[in-house]
Amino acid sequence: MKRLATLFSLLVIIVIIGVGLFLFSPRGQQGGGSGDVWQAASNHDPRPLSGVEQAAFLPLVCGGAYGPGGGFAHQCTSLLGYPSQDYGGVGLGLGITLKSVIYGHLTSADADEAYVTYAGSFEPHADNFGGGILFAGGPDHWKLEAWYPGGQAENCVSLNKIGRAKFVCLYGYADQGEVDSLLAVVNLPPPSGEKPAILDASDLRGTMNPNANCEGLAPGSAVLLSIDNLSRVKGGAEAGISYVSAGDAKAACAVSNFANAPVKKTTLALHWNGSTMKISPNFSFAPAP
Repeated sequence: MKRLATLFSLLVIIVIIGVGLFLFSPRGQQGGGSGDVWQAASNHDPRPLSGVEQAAFLPLVCGGAYGPGGGFAHQCTSLLGYPSQDYGGVGLGLGITLKSVIYGHLTSADADEAYVTYAGSFEPHADNFGGGILFAGGPDHWKLEAWYPGGQAENCVSLNKIGRAKFVCLYGYADQGEVDSLLAVVNLPPPSGEKPAILDASDLRGTMNPNANCEGLAPGSAVLLSIDNLSRVKGGAEAGISYVSAGDAKAACAVSNFANAPVKKTTLALHWNGSTMKISPNFSFAPAP
């Protein structure tokens, strides 16, 4: 009995020590007293900002914040550190909504950073009415690094937990009846301009030429109309898509009736091996026009 009592006492001591190490280690603490759910040791997916995070980041970019108004969470009297003074236009206001935040090692393998995606009344259609903002320093010490108009990253999945972060992100654009979407593997901040697509979709049925997707359609090629969503799953990520099968596309294009071709939906599995993305099942899609 004495031996059992001694073993039990040792077990209790080990448990107490283990709990103490977790609570007082840097990885066991969250937010450094700021209330942010933040861990510098790993890279994270984007998620909506908490009220505490809104209060921490908004004053760093939005001078004289008030609101809401005009469809945005806040109105600003100025945009702190914005790359140009030509924003908003006379009387249009400076509406902003901070939509999502990503924490991690974004610009280097040891940087402690946050990347916030925003929507803004001051951003043009060419930038999809928003962008991203990079912050550095960690909780209670955040400082503004740079604005990236057009650099949204709210629809992304982190591909690696340690080292410099890399993401697969879903982007979408619409203009004059044309609806485009693509998947790209990027670092943050994302590259400006056209993204390096690993999967590219274009739906031209709503344009002046509803049969434009038929132009240059190769035999045996399906038509990818849209990438509808991107989400994390165990072992990687998956993307939902809408497409017209090769047979249906061929038949519809033969009678110039692509606008009424039957649309199918499926899910693609995305597996990152550290350097390339494997997409399965492997469809033969026509190049986006």
